[in-house]
Amino acid sequence: MFPRKEDLKLLGLNPWKELVTFLIGLILIFGIGIGAYFWVGATFLLILPVLLLLGYLFYYMRRYGAMKAKHQDDMMKEFVNLFTFFGIYVNDGLTIYGAFEKLRGFASETVDILLQKLLSSIDEDKSVTPYIEFAKAFEDISVKEVMMAVYQMVDEGQGGVYIRQFERLFGELSETRHAMEKEKRLARLDTLSFLPLCGAGIAMIALTLSILDIMGGFINVL
Repeated sequence: MFPRKEDLKLLGLNPWKELVTFLIGLILIFGIGIGAYFWVGATFLLILPVLLLLGYLFYYMRRYGAMKAKHQDDMMKEFVNLFTFFGIYVNDGLTIYGAFEKLRGFASETVDILLQKLLSSIDEDKSVTPYIEFAKAFEDISVKEVMMAVYQMVDEGQGGVYIRQFERLFGELSETRHAMEKEKRLARLDTLSFLPLCGAGIAMIALTLSILDIMGGFINVL
């Protein structure tokens, strides 16, 4: 249920704080269940804390995956934005190394650390390895292809052929990302249309429980 400590730290979360928060939530839910049993006395009302527990566990199972997906999505958006400028700098005659240094001024803290590590590695290793290591921070395999195209510009020279190869690969990546963003916006609209049905279902459950409670009261009187 819980991701690795390294993944939590990457998301800016404290592992111990997350664990304590999760346990406190479980204790509160069990407390609600015990209170419903001893104070209300209606056994069927225990379905509410059970549903609450299932919802809570489902939330935590999905939460970290959603946060990681959002983190990667934000990283990819930033990659596309930054390397748009990278292509402009290279076309204007700036060296690959100089273009990377320029990007650091626009990068977030996370990507800036990656760029700094890339530049330090390039100083010590003139092979493709630093570029591949940089690409590993992104789950999209297209980033690796773009970074290999960048390395070819360094290794073979910043001639027109290699710049066009970079622009082609990066253009395909950029178009794919824009198409994905459009699909996500449409999916959000579909989700919003489903919310009224969820609300109606919750209202029906609450009404059913209220009727059962009233019937239980009548039975006790008789």
